[in-house]
Amino acid sequence: MIRGSSLKFVLIYGICCCLGYPKLCAQSESIQKELISLTDEYLRINPEASGVIATISYPDAADWKYSAGNVGRDGDTPLSGNERFIAASITKTFVATCILQQEEEGLLSLNDKVIQYLDESTIKKLTEYNGKSYEQELTLEHLLRHTSGIFDYLNKGQVHLNAYKNHPEREYTLQERIDFALELGTATHKLGKYGYSNTNYILLGMIAEKVDNTTIADIIERRIVVPLGLKNTSLQPSDDVIPQMFKGYYTDWDLTRFTLYFNKMNPAGGLLTSTDDLTVFAQGLFRGTLFKSEATLQKMLDFKKGYGLGVMLFDTSKKTGRVMGHSGFDPGYTCYLAYLEDLDITVVTVINQSELVVKMPAFLIVKIVHQLKTGL
Repeated sequence: MIRGSSLKFVLIYGICCCLGYPKLCAQSESIQKELISLTDEYLRINPEASGVIATISYPDAADWKYSAGNVGRDGDTPLSGNERFIAASITKTFVATCILQQEEEGLLSLNDKVIQYLDESTIKKLTEYNGKSYEQELTLEHLLRHTSGIFDYLNKGQVHLNAYKNHPEREYTLQERIDFALELGTATHKLGKYGYSNTNYILLGMIAEKVDNTTIADIIERRIVVPLGLKNTSLQPSDDVIPQMFKGYYTDWDLTRFTLYFNKMNPAGGLLTSTDDLTVFAQGLFRGTLFKSEATLQKMLDFKKGYGLGVMLFDTSKKTGRVMGHSGFDPGYTCYLAYLEDLDITVVTVINQSELVVKMPAFLIVKIVHQLKTGL
């Protein structure tokens, strides 16, 4: 079953017209059809997913949301668009925001050495590359930018699969995740070269906890969730949320429950949230309301090799300015958050499948952004 409201879409575009988007208003019907068609196609070419949700938020106007399909593969419950899911690596943007807030408060500096906060022998082992280790040089900024060279603990040894087979409802501490990295591999390159690694954000979570003297879940709650009034976001959700979740699949395996347990308290990818909450977060972040200083936001958005401080640069164009945000891939979910800087538009998409048939997982987000470019 496919849900979408033509009336709501037309009303939104009517408002946008009044706010200075005449082209968008004039083309509202064609844009509506195209966006719905794109979303439906994304689901059609990934038949092992049961549904997809896409939202677009405009400045000073009502949001547009469209959901296609069902909560689960059984087909019993149509999607409402309000379901919660694991946002995977979009969590990193939340953690980076907290670290930057801590810096604004003078609690730490991005230039601080990691060994000021964490065990030196552990960092020495993690940074060892070709017979040399970089524990004396590794800074918090290296972790935020993924330029530490540290091995990604999820890239070898089938950590997810082994956990699913042997301990499907086990929760893992941050130290246990670091232990995986220590056991499975050494640094992949020397300090300073970009290399995406989930282990970086596990270490950042440990540092944030030490600085604020509480859990990373509580830090995100206090620094982001409460100030922004997010209703469905937590890094430590209770089991009670499972019936309310968008079910997540790897091929035909239902991994909803496993992914929730495996990712509890995981600062690299464990946030339970909704498309609405991610939209509010993106607006709060990129409009600068989560920081005391505009300079802090600009530091976060200083992109090198397409990555800032917990933020990805997807695209840059004259019509949109920078398109930035983060992607998220976890067992059961593929999701994207994108913010079009010059237009102040936020786009969020999620499909409940991590083994996508489509060659480009970003198919839907890329197509939506392209459609917004041509329609504005």
